[in-house]
Amino acid sequence: MAFPVTDLELTEHFYVNILECEVGRRTPKSINFDFFGHQIVAHLVPHMPSYADGGKVDGKQVSPFHFGLVLEWEKWHKFRDYLTEIDIEFRIKPHTRYRGKVGEQATMFIDDPCGNSLEFKSFKDDKKLFATDK
Repeated sequence: MAFPVTDLELTEHFYVNILECEVGRRTPKSINFDFFGHQIVAHLVPHMPSYADGGKVDGKQVSPFHFGLVLEWEKWHKFRDYLTEIDIEFRIKPHTRYRGKVGEQATMFIDDPCGNSLEFKSFKDDKKLFATDK
């Protein structure tokens, strides 16, 4: 997964010191991170793309281009507690979506320093990730 950033130093600080990712390869214009076991690559751009036509999630503006992870139930809650303790600003505060429905999930959104939205979600039953009501 590759994504745009306007400041490699701020990006590295956020992904390493806040999200506790390790740095892989680094060039003057990109940084590879180990994002919870997945490779992501921050690419330096002169300005961030416009996401003005983005959608809304639970009434909050979120870029249609966002990424994140599905974490195990306990890991999600520990991560939520950690982010709360370090006083991270949530784009969408941790909560339960679709309560009582097939897609019920714990979810939260944060932004990196360049404005990329990251979603972290969890299901009590991982088999419900792609379940439908059909």
